[in-house]
Parts: sequence; C-alpha cells; structure tokens
Amino acid sequence: MKKATGTAHGKIIIIGEHAVVHGYPSVALPFRAVEMTVTVQQTNGNAYLESDLYEGPLHQAPNDLQNLLAVYDQLRADLMQQDQSHWRINIHSSIPAERGMGSSAAMATALVRAFYNYYDLLLADELLLKYVDLSEKISHGNPSGIDARVAGLGLPLIYQKNKPIEPSLFATPYWLVVADTGIHGNTKDAVSYIGNALNSPFITRRQAVSGALERLGQAAEQLIKLLGQGDTFLASEAGFQGICDTFKGAHKELRALQVSSPELEAGVAYAETHGSGAAKLTGGGRGGCYFAICQNQTAAERLAHELQQENLAVATWVVPFRSESM
Repeated sequence: MKKATGTAHGKIIIIGEHAVVHGYPSVALPFRAVEMTVTVQQTNGNAYLESDLYEGPLHQAPNDLQNLLAVYDQLRADLMQQDQSHWRINIHSSIPAERGMGSSAAMATALVRAFYNYYDLLLADELLLKYVDLSEKISHGNPSGIDARVAGLGLPLIYQKNKPIEPSLFATPYWLVVADTGIHGNTKDAVSYIGNALNSPFITRRQAVSGALERLGQAAEQLIKLLGQGDTFLASEAGFQGICDTFKGAHKELRALQVSSPELEAGVAYAETHGSGAAKLTGGGRGGCYFAICQNQTAAERLAHELQQENLAVATWVVPFRSESM
C-alpha cells in the first residue's frame, strides 16, 4: 500500500524569545541534530495515530495533540475525497516535546509535507505556513510565528512580526552545548503570563515587564549587529566577548520576566563556571532547554559530558555556532 513521508527539524531561538511575541526581533536557527518524521498511508479503518505520545484512534487523541488533529482535518477538507478519509499516521521524533525546540511546529510541517508528497502536489511556502500557523495557535495561544517559519522554511532567520523575514547567515569558530533539562516547559502559560502582566492594573508591574521586553529587543538587535560584522571580527576576543555579554544580558531579562526555572538556573550557572563564556535559556522557558557557548569543540564536549554527569541535563548536543551547521 502506498506510503508517503514528510520531515522537519527542530529549532533553537538564540535570542529574542518572548520579546518576539510583542514585536521585537529574534534570531532562530534550524536545529538539525533532531528531526520529526511523519509517514501516512490509507487504511480501511478509522484514522489511526502511532506516536511516542499516543497510539490509538486519531480523533480520540489527548489535548496535547489537538493541533495535529486540526491540521489533519484541514488537510482532509482541502485535499481528500470522501473515500480517502481514512489514514494511518506514524510519527517518529527525536525532538524532545515541550522543550522549546519547536516540536509542535515540526510535527505540523512534517504532516503537511507527508500528505502533499502522497498526492504528488507542489507545496508552496506560503501555504505550508498557513497550516503550521493554525497548529501553533492551538498549541501556544498567541505564538510569535517564528517556530512555524524556521520549521517550514528550514532556514536561519531574523524574524520580527509584520516585517520581511531576513536570513541570518554567519560563521563563528565557537561551539554550542544545547542541554535538555528533561522538564516540560509551557510556552502557552509563559506567553499568557507576560501578556497578562503587560495588562496588570499595577503600573509598577506593567513598567517592569515592558522594560524587560524592550531590553530583550535591544539585546537581539545587538546580537544581529555583532553577527553581521564578519568572520574575522567574530573570531576575535572582542567578538566572543560581545556575543557572551549579549547572551548574559538576555538571560538576565528572561529571569526578570520569571520564565526561567530552578533547573535552568542551575544549568546556566554551572556552565558559566565550567568552560562556557555565557549560557541562557532557549524557547518558552519554565523548564525545557538552555544552551552554553564555548570557544572550541573540546571545551564544549567536556561541558556537555559534565552537565549530564552532574544531573543538570538529561540530554546534550554539541553543535558548531554557525548558521548553516546547526
């Protein structure tokens, strides 16, 4: 029986998380160390889902998968005849779920690609993003849109709402350690918390939160400027220090916004005293992942090993800090 497959990678936001929801710039990179694969085939029975999170009838899937169900129903309405409405969907993922790595956007992207591949249809970027945005609104409430675009386009991006997307192309000699705390984050709750704080009846709360978001936006602009200064500068001591200072400043503001967590703080603090120039959370926070920047691969691999040994991460990945290699 005919099958078709779609794939997508994870992402990491290197700067601008949360601020991007409120109109500030952010920089995010495809994270090719992890991948989502969706395979579809027609079946005689009702729609059936096989995944690590759930196996059973698709329309009985738990709330965590309602975004997938919505995209599936939209695809069925757009592409399928009545006699083509029963499918077996298999999802295999190495992207940790609910860790700020864009697993929901990657799942939607891979599902849409699988069905378009099944029907041998050309899938325009704009159409793909329409499906993935539908998924993200269900998953995150008020998403920035960056996960959908990095997963869908597969490019390193500078993203700011209501502005043209720009590629983020740079090369440094440095390495990142990406670390998973093993604890589910909750992007939807964190985004909602900040949104509510901006509408607080207390001017002190509104001012503090808007100030932190503004400084996060300034940090993102500073990093974009640094990464645009060329390979020679980036490889210099001033380049490394500038990047590290910017990451540290961004994490300070995320901590002030109360989207960090004890395990993230423990990992960041350890990394910065054991070979990393700077570390910060990535994604929605309140669990999930963080990353640390090191000057060379040897230091990065040593730190990655230590973070797991010290129970500060359940998994780590060591990747070059270059836009085309993440």
